[in-house]
Amino acid sequence: MNDKKISFIICADNVQYYEECVRYIEELEVPDGYCTDILCIQEAASMAEGYNGGMRESDAKYKVYLHQDTFILNRGFINEILRIFTEDKRIGMIGFAGTDKISINSQGRLNWNIGNVVNYNGRAVDDTDFLRQKKERWIPVEAAAGFLLATQYDVPWREDFLDGWDYYDVSQSLEMKRRGYRVVVPYQQTPWCHHDCGATGFHNYDLYREKLALEYPEAFGEKTEVKPQTQEEYMENAKAVARELAGLFAQHQYAALNEIAGEMREKWLRNTEIREIMNLTEIYSLESAGVSGQHSEWYELQEWEQIREYYNWVRFTVLRIEYEREDERIAELKRRVESGRVSRDAIRKISAVNLSDSRKVYRCLLTERRQEPLVSVIVPTYNGADTIEKALDSILNQTYRNIEVIVVDDASTDSTGEKISAYKDKDSRIKPIFLEKNRHVCYAGNIGFEHASGKYIALIGHDDLWREDKLEKQVSFLEEHPSYGLCFTWVDIIDENDREANAQNNIIYTKFNNDNLGGDRWSRKLVLEDNSFCAPSACIRAEVLQRTGYYRYALVQLQDYDLWLRVLLETDVYILQERLTRYRRTTEEGKQISEINEETCARDSHEKQWICDTYVRNISEEKFLRIFKGDMKRPEARGEKELLCEKAFFLWERGNCFAEKWFIELLEDAECREILEEKYRFELKDFYRMNVKPMFFDESSLKILKQYKELLHKLSDEKEQNLL
Repeated sequence: MNDKKISFIICADNVQYYEECVRYIEELEVPDGYCTDILCIQEAASMAEGYNGGMRESDAKYKVYLHQDTFILNRGFINEILRIFTEDKRIGMIGFAGTDKISINSQGRLNWNIGNVVNYNGRAVDDTDFLRQKKERWIPVEAAAGFLLATQYDVPWREDFLDGWDYYDVSQSLEMKRRGYRVVVPYQQTPWCHHDCGATGFHNYDLYREKLALEYPEAFGEKTEVKPQTQEEYMENAKAVARELAGLFAQHQYAALNEIAGEMREKWLRNTEIREIMNLTEIYSLESAGVSGQHSEWYELQEWEQIREYYNWVRFTVLRIEYEREDERIAELKRRVESGRVSRDAIRKISAVNLSDSRKVYRCLLTERRQEPLVSVIVPTYNGADTIEKALDSILNQTYRNIEVIVVDDASTDSTGEKISAYKDKDSRIKPIFLEKNRHVCYAGNIGFEHASGKYIALIGHDDLWREDKLEKQVSFLEEHPSYGLCFTWVDIIDENDREANAQNNIIYTKFNNDNLGGDRWSRKLVLEDNSFCAPSACIRAEVLQRTGYYRYALVQLQDYDLWLRVLLETDVYILQERLTRYRRTTEEGKQISEINEETCARDSHEKQWICDTYVRNISEEKFLRIFKGDMKRPEARGEKELLCEKAFFLWERGNCFAEKWFIELLEDAECREILEEKYRFELKDFYRMNVKPMFFDESSLKILKQYKELLHKLSDEKEQNLL
């Protein structure tokens, strides 16, 4: 046994991934007197079998078992693990994400809650708000995640009963514990690893979870109820879908792919290949809508595998830029972007989904600066003294400099006005408006709109924050895509102390971090579900706002929701899938209009009913048919009066209280009565019976409030349990 040697053991089945993994390993600092080697294990029947093979082949005392899609970012990685192993001989294995309690949920997945890692899931980089760390050198865990595991003792992997690719990491953690060794996760101020795992399916999780529970009863005190064995069928179906989509891609059937993508983006099947096809389809659509109309050269390739390899080449090179690595591919990629062989849209999308911060990539590859049209930033505020300075700082610190900041103080009674005035003296771009009477946010917002003179208008609340590159990226996108009138970004939720609170606000966090859909799909989603856009992330063309009109004065909960529905009738919208906006949600009662309580829930339901009724009433026959055809009682309905009947049923079936008025008016019209009777088998007596059912859903809104509070309480408890 060579105690001065570190062996990296990689189970590999993809040359491109393996070579990328090795590239990062070869950049690690090796301590004086130590040496390393790399063992590639191929064609193993299981992960445990492969790792046992590597263990037997290597004479190194220290072994690092890692996936081919794990890229080690910490150049001092070897020194760090040697230091931990040397400090405590009882430590048998080091992982980089783990759990302090082995609890497997109903889908057969572990609750990893300790550590730090960049985890790419095929759609985006995972939020790590749920991971916690103490600021100590290492933290003991019950089990460590298997993307990278380092050991100083050889403990055989349990290939005797784990003959697949799941739970080998949990088993090895428990085997270490049985032999009296510790399993730990080191403190990582920044992640030591990038795990390019894609979309992890649940392949045989149920089966191996049961095997694990039988082998290690000491670790599974309570039997977890597992969902029926459907994962195998799911995985096979996903693979079949991926094959069909890959075939369409190779045949350049982009119109068909775009239509399919509209359906699939809301589902995001757990299949990496499907997700990559969705990303590539979106890039093609953006390139088609761009001012140059030029497509990336990979779309000319005839084989899907060639396209995918090219796409990954760009992805991996983008990662090298982000992680500040020297790489000959960077100069080549830059040449291809400058010549248009790889589009700016491709770089923009790939950076957004692969990185949590793309500023380095933009500086390297997207440095071309066009004219900077004026952006008017509207900041309505009322008694925002605690946060207005932070909001203004985040605006004034934007890398995009050509802005005017219209701060509308809605007759604040605290020191907000004085703080705004002090900023005006520091920066001439601040243009304050002080209202003499408080009239609420819509009035203040509209005053701001009226005074705006920019080509674009951006919105922000007095307690929200922007990342410094937000406006630069939005204006760049809108300038390059004239058919898009509105651009949003993804968000991080923050609390009153500026700390990320995504896990505690998971419902709204998920809602505001959407994928891109077509305008019709967005309209349908908003009407049938709820608002999906975060106002402080918006940047809108002024000409679009002038056509749609401003906020409606009577709305105070859903004024943005109403505005977005009107905008969607005029233009397409796009979401930059980077968390460039920090949207504040406080726990202190009375601090936010949108806080969840009985009053806001009731008003929310009232406003939504009116907005949906008005939208359905005003939408043209053509657009109603196009957007809601799948929701109609008679999809073949045509003509003004038949569609009036359809709209009435549409509202009624969604509990809208204004639907009663529709039917009363329809039934007064002899032609409409005849249509209802002959084509819908709906007579007067049917309306009488139907009209006794509740439509006005105040009670439903209060039920939702109760469920929300219960969920909030549960998440709060889980946060306390996971906080280290």
